[in-house]
Amino acid sequence: MTSDHRRICVIFRRSLHCLFHRKSDLLHLVKLIPGRQACDADAAMYRVVENVRRKHLEWVNAILDFKDWKRARLSREAGINPSTLTKFVNDTSGTATLSTEVIEKIAAVGGIPPFERKPPAMQRGLAEDEATHYDLVIESRDSAGTLRKMLVELKSMRNGIDPWILRSRGLETAGYLPGDVLVVDMNATPSNGDVVCAQVMNAMGQAEILFRVYEHPFLVAASMDNSLRRPLLVDNERVQIKGVVVTMMRERSANAA
Repeated sequence: MTSDHRRICVIFRRSLHCLFHRKSDLLHLVKLIPGRQACDADAAMYRVVENVRRKHLEWVNAILDFKDWKRARLSREAGINPSTLTKFVNDTSGTATLSTEVIEKIAAVGGIPPFERKPPAMQRGLAEDEATHYDLVIESRDSAGTLRKMLVELKSMRNGIDPWILRSRGLETAGYLPGDVLVVDMNATPSNGDVVCAQVMNAMGQAEILFRVYEHPFLVAASMDNSLRRPLLVDNERVQIKGVVVTMMRERSANAA
């Protein structure tokens, strides 16, 4: 066995250990190798390592997009040396992968499970379907086209504007009803009494979006629904305020019909 061959084997074993937590994952990846029966051992292993590296890269980039972080911020939050990510991302050999320890540290703060490219679907629990992001794509025959146009214009005039459709009763006694469009200023600093958009990390590390009234240092519901009235402590780790609601839009019933 040549030295290059031995090096490939070592990388191969480490990569498999880092990537595959289920046997089905490995079988799926093996199926992705074209002409695998015709490949010699070196080429087959190298192709697997390339696939592992690609999955690692896609995962890290997905976290950076999701969190709106730079690599330095991710390194700091995960408690790893910044050079670890830099060397991994900039590797030109196509063989650099993340160690199991680094993967576990990134997964603990990233909000996206290892090797996935988007946060998991919202699970039943604290903020189930509390809000959905408003689609700003304007359809000419859409009954909500006028409202969309207004939101697009508002967003073009002011940085950091993000519209959401309220789906819960968490603010009903404050005058906000399910179906209302809440316009959030992501750059605004909250004050006591403001209605805010918050991100809450559940026990599974999944991010959930909800709207509450800010009463420093808590978020509280304005609702007759007792299940929503548990106050949440804003600790900037599990519970973070993402923006302040600056206006609300409600479509006329005649237009909605």
